[in-house]
Amino acid sequence: MMDVPLRSESADAGIRSIFDEAVSLKEKDPEKCRELLRKAAGSGCSASMVLLGDILIDGTQEEKQEALSLFRKAYECGNNMGSRNLGYCFALGLGVEKDKEEAARWYLVSSESGNAKAQCNLGVLYEYGHGVPEDMAEAARWYKESGKNGYSRGMTNYARMLRDGKGVERDPQAALEWFEKSGSPRAKRLMALMLLEGNGVPEDRERAVKLLESAAPKDKKSIAILEGLQNGRSRPQ
Repeated sequence: MMDVPLRSESADAGIRSIFDEAVSLKEKDPEKCRELLRKAAGSGCSASMVLLGDILIDGTQEEKQEALSLFRKAYECGNNMGSRNLGYCFALGLGVEKDKEEAARWYLVSSESGNAKAQCNLGVLYEYGHGVPEDMAEAARWYKESGKNGYSRGMTNYARMLRDGKGVERDPQAALEWFEKSGSPRAKRLMALMLLEGNGVPEDRERAVKLLESAAPKDKKSIAILEGLQNGRSRPQ
């Protein structure tokens, strides 16, 4: 998903107010929302550029091109959401021809300025060799940076690397800690599997079941594992 700003960092209180009003009208009055965002973007509000770009990227080809231009302008204003969204567009081929190398370039630009989602995206590209040479150590490094910057997917992916010893020395206990810190449904499921299997850590079926039950409302795979356990399988299939 695109980066979507929730607030404006403009020094102008009036511009911040316009941005906030636009956000409140995004669903109720899309046309008015766009009008306000164009006004604020024209005054140099990079958050408005990014949000308007996010809205336009799903539109006509002309609107897609405008969105790309807005993301670039936001980047030039120092907004790392703009550069991250450019990377996302090249990765998926939104308004441009799909180009994983160009995606990696923009993700790196955004990552180096601290964007946690871009850092995770870059880690994925390194893990699977998309647009960059496959490099597990680089993947683990960027996942860790993403996790340190608070992105739960980065935490989960770094935990996977620790669990499997990919790009880093294998450390199941540290993996459990990163999964727990992430707290996402996926992280809970992967943590539960480690506890069910005794994968480098003591088996703890009771805790595993609680994690799966917590994850189940948002994670279908957790439901399947729970059903398997209830049907008498001691290990998930």
